[in-house]
Amino acid sequence: MSILITGGTGFIGSGIARTLVEKGEDVVLFDIAPRIEKVADIQNKVKIIQGDLKVWPEVLNAVRDNNVKGIFHLGAMLSVPSENNPWASFQTNIAGMTHVLEAARLFGVERVVFTSSGGTFGLGAVGVITDETLQRPITMYGTGKLFGELLGRFYRRKFNLDFRCIRYNSIMGPGVKTMAVSQFTSWMIESAALGKPFECFVTEEVALPITYFKDAIRATVMLYEAPPAQIKMICYNIGGVPELQPARNIELAIKKFIPDAKITYKPDPQVMEIFRPAKRTAVDDSRARAEWGWQPRYTDLESVVSDFIQEVKTRPHLYGLA
Repeated sequence: MSILITGGTGFIGSGIARTLVEKGEDVVLFDIAPRIEKVADIQNKVKIIQGDLKVWPEVLNAVRDNNVKGIFHLGAMLSVPSENNPWASFQTNIAGMTHVLEAARLFGVERVVFTSSGGTFGLGAVGVITDETLQRPITMYGTGKLFGELLGRFYRRKFNLDFRCIRYNSIMGPGVKTMAVSQFTSWMIESAALGKPFECFVTEEVALPITYFKDAIRATVMLYEAPPAQIKMICYNIGGVPELQPARNIELAIKKFIPDAKITYKPDPQVMEIFRPAKRTAVDDSRARAEWGWQPRYTDLESVVSDFIQEVKTRPHLYGLA
């Protein structure tokens, strides 16, 4: 039996695929535009399907034809593309989620892990964000992710599908190509490591919670593997660096390793409008820690920046940066 990863050649999906291959799993990667370079080292150990989440027969066939026992559902339109084209975002993020869960129901998939977002919190999200904080997203992306969380809970109750959800908050790591409002954190470091200037599209004061991509990959696999009896909250925040980090702090951390890094600021009004209501101060992931043993390994900004630079300089081929 196999494990299907939607968005399987993407930023986090390729890392999960690599982890599962190392564990001896039969892995199928489903992606609308497969980035073969991201999985070149395991290309001969996985099956790659080019498919579109919004095309119901393509999702159905991928699950039916591959004897799928588990699904990691990562495929999605990200925040900025979703704001620019909410109609396409609906088809991919909302209809696509329905297609994945219905295929899982029809063909007896045992478990689905869905990757949600801190973007599901919006209006009134003040102070520390917990798993019980009211979710009132202000973006199309956040709306679609919240729909996915709620539909997954419905399928869990109605059809006894073992649905679980992990809520990412600003994942930082190399090789991301699609524009997202939080992507300045990664592109700032990546550009410096490649010796390129970077014009940041937010102000110096914009602050985000940060989880390093290696921790995000590990947490997602941990959630999938956790015994059912340990899953009570169902949808979980995960954190990393404890305090929110302004863009300026990331710049200063980079310059400790690359003093001549060229970083300037030119805020994008559309992106800044999305950040404007945010008043959160930290992310509480205590339920993930208590229920299935989550502990981040990268908990300070300098260690994240240092490892990130090392990855770009020593393994650029894994991130499409060679």
